[in-house]
Amino acid sequence: MSEHQFTVVENKQNHYVMDVATQRWLGGFAVSHYRPWVFPLYTPSGITVLQESPPDHPFHSGFFVGQSPVLAVGRTANFWATPPDRVAGDPLQKAVGRMAAESPLKVEPYADGVRFELPLVWRDEDERPVLDELRRVDFHLGDGATLCDMTSVKTAAYGPVTLAATKFGSIGMRVEPRLLPDFGGVVIGDAGRRGRSDDLHEQPSAYVAYENELTGHGAYGVLMTPLAGSAPGVWFIRDYGMAMYDATRHDDVVLDAGGSWTVGLRVAAYDRPLTDERARHWIAQ
Repeated sequence: MSEHQFTVVENKQNHYVMDVATQRWLGGFAVSHYRPWVFPLYTPSGITVLQESPPDHPFHSGFFVGQSPVLAVGRTANFWATPPDRVAGDPLQKAVGRMAAESPLKVEPYADGVRFELPLVWRDEDERPVLDELRRVDFHLGDGATLCDMTSVKTAAYGPVTLAATKFGSIGMRVEPRLLPDFGGVVIGDAGRRGRSDDLHEQPSAYVAYENELTGHGAYGVLMTPLAGSAPGVWFIRDYGMAMYDATRHDDVVLDAGGSWTVGLRVAAYDRPLTDERARHWIAQ
Protein backbone atom coordinates (compact mmCIF):
# COMPACT_ATOMS: atom_id res chain seq x y z
CA MET A 1 0.00 0.00 0.00
CA SER A 2 1.39 3.40 -0.98
CA GLU A 3 2.05 5.96 1.73
CA HIS A 4 1.01 8.66 -0.73
CA GLN A 5 -2.45 9.75 -1.74
CA PHE A 6 -3.09 11.32 -5.11
CA THR A 7 -5.84 13.45 -6.50
CA VAL A 8 -6.77 14.04 -10.14
CA VAL A 9 -7.96 17.54 -10.99
CA GLU A 10 -10.06 17.65 -14.14
CA ASN A 11 -10.11 20.82 -16.22
CA LYS A 12 -12.22 20.32 -19.35
CA GLN A 13 -10.38 17.55 -21.26
CA ASN A 14 -7.23 17.77 -19.13
CA HIS A 15 -6.51 15.66 -16.04
CA TYR A 16 -3.73 16.73 -13.66
CA VAL A 17 -2.20 14.48 -10.99
CA MET A 18 -1.12 15.81 -7.59
CA ASP A 19 0.42 14.19 -4.51
CA VAL A 20 -1.96 15.37 -1.78
CA ALA A 21 0.49 15.33 1.15
CA THR A 22 3.25 17.32 -0.56
CA GLN A 23 1.10 19.34 -2.99
CA ARG A 24 3.52 18.16 -5.67
CA TRP A 25 2.15 18.08 -9.20
CA LEU A 26 3.30 15.12 -11.29
CA GLY A 27 1.83 15.99 -14.69
CA GLY A 28 -1.22 15.92 -16.89
CA PHE A 29 -3.09 13.72 -19.38
CA ALA A 30 -5.07 15.41 -22.16
CA VAL A 31 -7.59 14.03 -24.66
CA SER A 32 -8.52 15.97 -27.80
CA HIS A 33 -10.61 15.18 -30.87
CA TYR A 34 -7.47 13.84 -32.60
CA ARG A 35 -5.42 12.10 -29.94
CA PRO A 36 -4.51 11.77 -26.26
CA TRP A 37 -1.10 12.87 -24.93
CA VAL A 38 0.82 13.73 -21.77
CA PHE A 39 1.56 17.36 -20.93
CA PRO A 40 2.95 18.71 -18.68
CA LEU A 41 5.42 16.44 -16.89
CA TYR A 42 7.20 17.95 -13.87
CA THR A 43 10.47 17.18 -12.11
CA PRO A 44 10.17 16.76 -8.30
CA SER A 45 11.06 20.48 -7.98
CA GLY A 46 8.27 21.47 -10.36
CA ILE A 47 10.07 22.18 -13.66
CA THR A 48 8.38 20.98 -16.82
CA VAL A 49 10.46 18.92 -19.26
CA LEU A 50 8.07 18.64 -22.25
CA GLN A 51 7.01 21.03 -24.97
CA GLU A 52 3.36 20.61 -25.89
CA SER A 53 3.09 21.83 -29.48
CA PRO A 54 5.82 23.83 -31.25
CA PRO A 55 4.51 25.98 -34.12
CA ASP A 56 6.67 24.25 -36.74
CA HIS A 57 5.39 20.81 -35.69
CA PRO A 58 2.08 21.32 -33.82
CA PHE A 59 1.43 17.55 -33.84
CA HIS A 60 4.49 16.90 -31.63
CA SER A 61 2.20 16.78 -28.61
CA GLY A 62 4.23 16.47 -25.41
CA PHE A 63 4.63 12.73 -24.78
CA PHE A 64 2.56 11.00 -27.47
CA VAL A 65 1.93 8.06 -29.81
CA GLY A 66 1.90 8.56 -33.58
CA GLN A 67 2.20 6.45 -36.72
CA SER A 68 2.18 7.00 -40.48
CA PRO A 69 1.54 5.39 -42.85
CA VAL A 70 -0.91 2.77 -41.60
CA LEU A 71 -2.27 0.45 -44.30
CA ALA A 72 -5.58 -1.41 -44.01
CA VAL A 73 -7.88 -2.97 -46.65
CA GLY A 74 -6.29 -1.03 -49.48
CA ARG A 75 -6.46 2.26 -47.60
CA THR A 76 -3.65 4.46 -46.28
CA ALA A 77 -4.11 6.50 -43.12
CA ASN A 78 -1.94 9.09 -41.39
CA PHE A 79 -1.96 9.00 -37.59
CA TRP A 80 1.15 11.15 -37.21
CA ALA A 81 0.05 14.64 -38.23
CA THR A 82 -2.90 16.54 -36.80
CA PRO A 83 -4.27 19.98 -37.70
CA PRO A 84 -3.47 22.83 -37.88
CA ASP A 85 -1.33 22.91 -41.02
CA ARG A 86 2.23 24.13 -40.55
CA VAL A 87 2.22 25.90 -43.92
CA ALA A 88 -0.23 26.28 -46.82
CA GLY A 89 -0.48 22.97 -48.65
CA ASP A 90 1.36 21.14 -45.87
CA PRO A 91 2.55 17.83 -47.42
CA LEU A 92 2.11 16.02 -44.10
CA GLN A 93 -1.59 16.90 -43.92
CA LYS A 94 -2.77 14.08 -46.18
CA ALA A 95 -5.10 11.21 -45.26
CA VAL A 96 -5.10 12.48 -41.66
CA GLY A 97 -7.00 10.21 -39.30
CA ARG A 98 -7.60 10.42 -35.58
CA MET A 99 -7.34 8.32 -32.45
CA ALA A 100 -10.94 8.59 -31.32
CA ALA A 101 -11.81 8.22 -27.65
CA GLU A 102 -15.24 6.56 -27.79
CA SER A 103 -15.31 5.05 -24.30
CA PRO A 104 -14.98 6.69 -20.88
CA LEU A 105 -11.55 7.40 -19.47
CA LYS A 106 -10.80 5.10 -16.54
CA VAL A 107 -8.81 6.57 -13.64
CA GLU A 108 -7.56 4.43 -10.75
CA PRO A 109 -4.76 4.26 -8.15
CA TYR A 110 -1.58 2.61 -9.41
CA ALA A 111 1.48 1.86 -7.21
CA ASP A 112 2.84 5.27 -6.07
CA GLY A 113 0.61 7.18 -8.44
CA VAL A 114 -2.35 7.12 -10.80
CA ARG A 115 -3.24 5.09 -13.90
CA PHE A 116 -5.26 6.40 -16.84
CA GLU A 117 -6.71 3.80 -19.20
CA LEU A 118 -8.45 4.79 -22.42
CA PRO A 119 -9.79 2.61 -25.27
CA LEU A 120 -9.33 4.26 -28.69
CA VAL A 121 -10.53 3.58 -32.22
CA TRP A 122 -8.10 4.72 -34.91
CA ARG A 123 -10.32 6.15 -37.67
CA ASP A 124 -9.17 7.24 -41.12
CA GLU A 125 -10.04 10.55 -42.81
CA ASP A 126 -13.47 9.14 -43.74
CA GLU A 127 -14.12 8.01 -40.15
CA ARG A 128 -13.78 4.32 -41.03
CA PRO A 129 -12.20 2.23 -38.25
CA VAL A 130 -8.65 1.01 -38.92
CA LEU A 131 -7.61 -0.54 -35.59
CA ASP A 132 -8.35 -0.51 -31.87
CA GLU A 133 -5.91 0.68 -29.23
CA LEU A 134 -5.79 0.45 -25.47
CA ARG A 135 -3.73 3.32 -24.06
CA ARG A 136 -2.37 3.16 -20.51
CA VAL A 137 -0.63 6.11 -18.89
CA ASP A 138 0.82 5.74 -15.38
CA PHE A 139 2.10 8.70 -13.36
CA HIS A 140 4.10 7.66 -10.32
CA LEU A 141 6.92 8.63 -8.00
CA GLY A 142 10.42 7.42 -8.75
CA ASP A 143 13.69 7.68 -6.87
CA GLY A 144 14.51 11.34 -7.50
CA ALA A 145 12.17 11.63 -10.47
CA THR A 146 8.60 11.80 -11.65
CA LEU A 147 7.91 8.77 -13.84
CA CYS A 148 5.36 8.53 -16.62
CA ASP A 149 4.86 5.16 -18.32
CA MET A 150 2.87 5.04 -21.56
CA THR A 151 1.81 1.75 -23.14
CA SER A 152 0.02 1.43 -26.49
CA VAL A 153 -1.60 -1.93 -27.34
CA LYS A 154 -2.86 -1.92 -30.94
CA THR A 155 -5.23 -4.62 -32.22
CA ALA A 156 -6.23 -5.29 -35.83
CA ALA A 157 -9.92 -5.56 -34.92
CA TYR A 158 -11.28 -4.75 -38.39
CA GLY A 159 -8.99 -6.81 -40.62
CA PRO A 160 -5.26 -7.05 -41.36
CA VAL A 161 -3.16 -3.95 -40.70
CA THR A 162 0.37 -2.96 -41.71
CA LEU A 163 2.32 -0.35 -39.78
CA ALA A 164 4.74 0.55 -42.55
CA ALA A 165 8.42 1.17 -41.91
CA THR A 166 8.77 4.90 -41.28
CA LYS A 167 10.48 7.64 -39.32
CA PHE A 168 6.99 8.86 -38.31
CA GLY A 169 6.42 6.56 -35.32
CA SER A 170 6.04 5.02 -32.73
CA ILE A 171 6.13 6.66 -29.26
CA GLY A 172 8.11 9.54 -27.77
CA MET A 173 8.23 13.19 -26.82
CA ARG A 174 8.96 16.77 -27.79
CA VAL A 175 11.57 18.04 -25.34
CA GLU A 176 11.26 21.39 -23.54
CA PRO A 177 13.51 23.89 -25.41
CA ARG A 178 15.70 24.85 -22.44
CA LEU A 179 17.06 21.28 -22.38
CA LEU A 180 18.29 21.35 -25.98
CA PRO A 181 21.93 21.58 -27.14
CA ASP A 182 21.34 24.94 -28.85
CA PHE A 183 20.41 26.32 -25.41
CA GLY A 184 23.42 24.78 -23.65
CA GLY A 185 21.93 21.38 -22.97
CA VAL A 186 23.44 17.97 -23.63
CA VAL A 187 22.10 14.66 -24.97
CA ILE A 188 23.09 11.70 -22.80
CA GLY A 189 23.27 7.96 -23.39
CA ASP A 190 24.47 5.05 -21.29
CA ALA A 191 28.15 4.28 -20.66
CA GLY A 192 28.92 7.97 -20.06
CA ARG A 193 28.07 9.22 -23.55
CA ARG A 194 27.34 12.95 -23.63
CA GLY A 195 27.08 15.23 -26.66
CA ARG A 196 24.53 16.02 -29.34
CA SER A 197 21.78 13.89 -30.78
CA ASP A 198 23.89 12.63 -33.72
CA ASP A 199 26.03 10.74 -31.21
CA LEU A 200 23.03 8.61 -30.17
CA HIS A 201 20.64 8.73 -33.13
CA GLU A 202 19.80 5.11 -34.05
CA GLN A 203 22.55 3.91 -31.71
CA PRO A 204 21.95 1.26 -29.02
CA SER A 205 21.52 2.69 -25.54
CA ALA A 206 19.47 1.62 -22.52
CA TYR A 207 18.20 5.18 -22.29
CA VAL A 208 18.43 8.61 -23.87
CA ALA A 209 18.24 11.84 -21.87
CA TYR A 210 18.38 15.61 -22.40
CA GLU A 211 19.87 17.68 -19.58
CA ASN A 212 20.79 21.28 -18.78
CA GLU A 213 21.32 23.59 -15.82
CA LEU A 214 19.16 26.46 -14.62
CA THR A 215 20.61 29.40 -12.72
CA GLY A 216 19.76 29.02 -9.06
CA HIS A 217 18.52 25.48 -9.54
CA GLY A 218 21.25 23.30 -10.99
CA ALA A 219 20.88 20.34 -13.31
CA TYR A 220 17.57 18.84 -14.40
CA GLY A 221 16.48 16.75 -17.35
CA VAL A 222 14.25 14.20 -19.01
CA LEU A 223 15.09 10.56 -19.71
CA MET A 224 13.31 7.94 -21.79
CA THR A 225 13.71 4.18 -21.70
CA PRO A 226 11.61 1.36 -23.21
CA LEU A 227 9.22 -0.50 -20.94
CA ALA A 228 9.53 -4.22 -20.35
CA GLY A 229 7.40 -6.08 -22.87
CA SER A 230 7.65 -3.39 -25.53
CA ALA A 231 8.40 -4.20 -29.14
CA PRO A 232 12.09 -3.56 -29.94
CA GLY A 233 12.91 -0.21 -31.52
CA VAL A 234 15.61 2.36 -32.23
CA TRP A 235 16.16 5.89 -30.96
CA PHE A 236 15.16 8.57 -33.46
CA ILE A 237 16.34 11.78 -31.80
CA ARG A 238 17.13 15.30 -32.92
CA ASP A 239 18.81 18.35 -31.40
CA TYR A 240 15.64 20.40 -31.93
CA GLY A 241 13.83 18.21 -29.42
CA MET A 242 12.19 15.41 -31.37
CA ALA A 243 12.88 12.25 -29.36
CA MET A 244 11.15 9.02 -30.40
CA TYR A 245 11.44 5.32 -29.68
CA ASP A 246 10.63 4.03 -33.17
CA ALA A 247 9.70 0.35 -33.37
CA THR A 248 8.83 0.69 -37.07
CA ARG A 249 11.92 2.54 -38.24
CA HIS A 250 13.35 -0.13 -40.54
CA ASP A 251 10.74 -2.89 -40.86
CA ASP A 252 6.99 -3.14 -41.39
CA VAL A 253 4.86 -4.52 -38.58
CA VAL A 254 2.17 -6.74 -40.12
CA LEU A 255 -0.84 -7.66 -37.99
CA ASP A 256 -3.21 -10.40 -39.10
CA ALA A 257 -6.88 -9.90 -38.29
CA GLY A 258 -7.22 -10.00 -34.50
CA GLY A 259 -3.48 -9.67 -33.91
CA SER A 260 -2.01 -7.24 -31.37
CA TRP A 261 1.23 -5.29 -31.03
CA THR A 262 2.56 -3.44 -27.98
CA VAL A 263 4.99 -0.56 -27.61
CA GLY A 264 5.75 1.17 -24.33
CA LEU A 265 8.04 3.90 -23.06
CA ARG A 266 8.95 5.39 -19.68
CA VAL A 267 9.76 9.09 -19.41
CA ALA A 268 11.46 10.31 -16.23
CA ALA A 269 11.57 13.99 -15.28
CA TYR A 270 14.46 14.41 -12.87
CA ASP A 271 16.46 16.93 -10.84
CA ARG A 272 20.25 16.78 -10.26
CA PRO A 273 22.87 15.46 -12.72
CA LEU A 274 22.17 12.13 -14.37
CA THR A 275 24.49 9.15 -13.93
CA ASP A 276 24.20 5.56 -15.15
CA GLU A 277 23.60 4.51 -11.54
CA ARG A 278 20.66 6.89 -11.19
CA ALA A 279 19.27 5.83 -14.56
CA ARG A 280 19.31 2.16 -13.54
CA HIS A 281 16.68 2.92 -10.89
CA TRP A 282 14.29 4.05 -13.63
CA ILE A 283 14.95 1.41 -16.29
CA ALA A 284 11.96 -0.97 -16.27
CA GLN A 285 12.99 -4.64 -16.13
